[in-house]
Amino acid sequence: MTDASLNNTGNTAPNLNKKLTIDLAAPGTGFMDTWRAMGPGIAAAMTGIGASHIMHAPTAGARYGYELLWVIVAAYILKYCAFEFAHRYTMVKGETIINAYHRNGNWPLYFLLFQGFANTVGIAGRALGCAAMLWAAFPFMPIELWAVTVLVGTVAILWAGSYRAVEGICKALILTFAVSCFVAFALQATPPMDYLSRLLPTLPPIGAMLLFGAMFGYFPTTLEVAPMQSNWAVDKKVGMVKVNELRAQGHTVNMDKDYMKNSFILFKRDMNITYLISLLSGIAFLIVGAAVLHPLGLVPKGSEMGATIARIYTETFGQWIFPVIIAGGVAALFSTVFTYFDGQARITEECAVRLIKRWDNPVSRILVYRGMQVIWLVAGIAIVYGLPEPIFVTQIASVMALVFSPVLYWLTIKAVKDNFKTDFEKAMLPSKLMFAWAWTGTVALVCVTAYLFYMRFCQG
Repeated sequence: MTDASLNNTGNTAPNLNKKLTIDLAAPGTGFMDTWRAMGPGIAAAMTGIGASHIMHAPTAGARYGYELLWVIVAAYILKYCAFEFAHRYTMVKGETIINAYHRNGNWPLYFLLFQGFANTVGIAGRALGCAAMLWAAFPFMPIELWAVTVLVGTVAILWAGSYRAVEGICKALILTFAVSCFVAFALQATPPMDYLSRLLPTLPPIGAMLLFGAMFGYFPTTLEVAPMQSNWAVDKKVGMVKVNELRAQGHTVNMDKDYMKNSFILFKRDMNITYLISLLSGIAFLIVGAAVLHPLGLVPKGSEMGATIARIYTETFGQWIFPVIIAGGVAALFSTVFTYFDGQARITEECAVRLIKRWDNPVSRILVYRGMQVIWLVAGIAIVYGLPEPIFVTQIASVMALVFSPVLYWLTIKAVKDNFKTDFEKAMLPSKLMFAWAWTGTVALVCVTAYLFYMRFCQG
């Protein structure tokens, strides 16, 4: 007889004071089960529906009409496997993918640490973008001070442990913002044939090279979010994470025959639903920017960025929509700063405790986690006051993300390919088609990076 009690989810709830045999039920796959299981995919999407959608897409539409629309679609297609593989790895192995990176030696950990410090520019750019939206509504403080407020507020909320409450509010406002975006798209977009033909790749205008690279770097989000997504999946205790945790406590775990099958269904839904919504909203942002701002000759820039982007919606709905759009834009960019401050610091923490074993204890971990956030805070403030141009700063950060992306993609493919060794794990490998897709994405990002630098420095 199984020595375990049943919790309210239908899974066994062990008494941790003795070793048990635990029957782990398969998770449900209904609507509410899917909603409860969603998390890592939403968190990953939140890192992108800020800078890329609110800053890059309207800027591309305003400056070049529909000419760069294909970049958004291409970036989503090329990068899909990186995020899918990272989440899949954690589902099957029950651990963060950083463990797999580390099996290639210490250099991937140093690479991730370097990338984390370099991403200070990106965090500052996102904070400036959020500040520009706030300044549009409340111009009584300069944009730099608003940006500092965003950075300090982010750290304060994360350290206070009240992020979940703020995240709920942000999600509601982002939903409002996204709905407004789609409605504006329906009301303002030109006939489909005007932009559908732009979905086929074409060479970008010479003057658009920085923005071209920035869009490939930040759509759907940066590739360092792949290991972040893996870490969030560990916290969510998905798939084998829960099984390994119980086994580490000395319990015997019997999985229902559909446990992994249903867990995979939920993981793919979390991934695909949020990915599709993010893609469609990114396309809509660019098209509406092209339809509204391009004819007026308005391009988002400087402290006027927030007001210019809000004009997309005030031209459609009237001035009454202004506070709604500003609130949604602030929520989207604020949540992006949040998720990066948390996710990137987790990566730093995981790398640090692997490089310095004596730091692998709760006190040292929290010191590394918070210490990295303090460094970003100080460096971010310096960038905010040194270069208070949200669009330009974010474009520079986005190009840096593009440069880093092929290495991260390769590490993620290798993690899955080299570490699924048992028969159980091999059955969970991606298909040959997905591996080919992943390698195509990696090579394509190398080619995009090379083309960008050639055009900027050899032909400019």
